[in-house]
Amino acid sequence: MKISKIFFIALISISILLLAGCGLVDNLQNYKDSGSAEDIPEPDNGQTIQQQVELTDQDQQGPVDENDADEQPIASSGDITGDPKGEDGSQNEQQKPVVGDNELEVVLYFMNSDGSSLEGETRVIPKQEGLARATINQLIAGPKNASLSPTLPSSASLEGINIANGVCTVDFNSSLLNDMSEDTDDQLLALYSIVNTLTQFDTIDQVKILVGGRTLDTLGGVDVSSALAPMKF
Repeated sequence: MKISKIFFIALISISILLLAGCGLVDNLQNYKDSGSAEDIPEPDNGQTIQQQVELTDQDQQGPVDENDADEQPIASSGDITGDPKGEDGSQNEQQKPVVGDNELEVVLYFMNSDGSSLEGETRVIPKQEGLARATINQLIAGPKNASLSPTLPSSASLEGINIANGVCTVDFNSSLLNDMSEDTDDQLLALYSIVNTLTQFDTIDQVKILVGGRTLDTLGGVDVSSALAPMKF
């Protein structure tokens, strides 16, 4: 009789434990399935890796190639020591050279290649007293440009020079006339090579030419008894 009671009690206890265990399992499963608002979802490992890869790619991206003109056009500096060009792209023959503190640019007018007109040649000479005289001496010496021809005979020399009230009076030796071409056109170019060369200076507006201290009547078909203004060629 005691054994039966003990067996019965044990059976009931086992049943209660089994039922309690099943309920606990169901509750855990329901809890796991439903979750809660406070639960923190586990990160998606695949997504995290992908984001890390993308960030790594961006961080490892090198600098843009400077030679890639589409991405980084390289501004050319501009090139500041270049030769001036004419409209056709060729070098300007009248390019002025660099001048130092003790030098000055002057323009000397010589006969052009076909002898039809005057053409200027830039020359750098030392700054000095008697600049007009030095410039005429350069004109007598002749051009350095092989395409130009001298207008004055090399035997000519300047005997005297005076500047007053915008008029420059120059006195040449007799060789100016004796050794000058007899062609009237050449004489005209010789005359205005002197006038145009001297009137480039601010203090000279007109030029009067003497030979041996005497006033000439005509030269190159032009009345030279009075001072002459420059002529445009």
